[in-house]
Amino acid sequence: MVLKIVGAAVNALLPSQYLVHIIAVIITILVIHAFSQGRTTNRERDLHARVVLVTVRPINLLHDQILCSIATTQGGFTPLGLTILQSLARRGAHIIALSPHPIDSPKVSILITLLRSTTSNEQIFAEQCDLASPVSIHSFCTRFLTGQDQRLDALIFAHEYQHIGSLGFLSRKQNEDAKDRDARSLATFLMITLLLPALLVAPVERDIRVINVINPFYAAAVGSSFTLSFPSFSSSPPKSPPKANFLYEGTRSLRTSILTRHLQRILDALPSAQVPKTDDNTSTVPVVSASAQKSNIVAVTVSPGISRVDTVAPLLNADWTLPSGYSLTGVVMCVCRTQTRGFRD
Repeated sequence: MVLKIVGAAVNALLPSQYLVHIIAVIITILVIHAFSQGRTTNRERDLHARVVLVTVRPINLLHDQILCSIATTQGGFTPLGLTILQSLARRGAHIIALSPHPIDSPKVSILITLLRSTTSNEQIFAEQCDLASPVSIHSFCTRFLTGQDQRLDALIFAHEYQHIGSLGFLSRKQNEDAKDRDARSLATFLMITLLLPALLVAPVERDIRVINVINPFYAAAVGSSFTLSFPSFSSSPPKSPPKANFLYEGTRSLRTSILTRHLQRILDALPSAQVPKTDDNTSTVPVVSASAQKSNIVAVTVSPGISRVDTVAPLLNADWTLPSGYSLTGVVMCVCRTQTRGFRD
């Protein structure tokens, strides 16, 4: 009796003449969902004794789970940063996380202690470095380069991933947004420049990575009046209309991507230590082919896609902890979307 009722309900809701169309739609949705998740890999690398420097954006630790998932103010690290730190720690990496707060601050020490206990990795440390200040960046790089251990196996710049600016829901002043964009890009350029000597003197058999995490709107700058020129820290940023928010974010993202690609070309063009030895009986010097003349330092750009915390919340201006104000509509939309888990953390 129950099976008959279920069969009648299925026939009423899913007529047989539409069965093929329904199956095709379901398969299409599953394929699109699988494609949007990006590439997957089962490769696991042992990162023990590998030193990784990570720059991430801070969040507030005083919020609960929902508030913390959309907050982007000072303190702690963003969910993307925590995911990166946790993944590296579980693989045994020696992590150096940069924070604008003192390392003895409760906002920093609590997170470091939690990461060490949950991942069973004691090689997790925090260093004070304000990425918005060139003086602070120079001070940290000087301390690192003059220290006893100067080993670096990877640089992960995740501070440029967070979206800047909103869609008109009571956004901050446009010049502040432009200044923030320039400061993040310049921080990446300055830190790479200062730490590059430590990477170049590393043994050639060491596999080194320089990874820039960018926002997903780089395609918005393609075809526009794109320029690669970098502003200075003291330059006054131009005013920008809210409708051009995606264009300016795409320009920042594309600029970092091109800079990373140009850095890789420079590294590949440097003289390699793996030059074949000359024969004692000949005066000719062998020439290394262009395909073999590759650097052990690999610079890549990564876009994690759209995130609820770092992309959607700033777009909706849903952070009520900002001193410049927030949008109640954006907060409600973001919290509702958080509870339904419609976006990736």
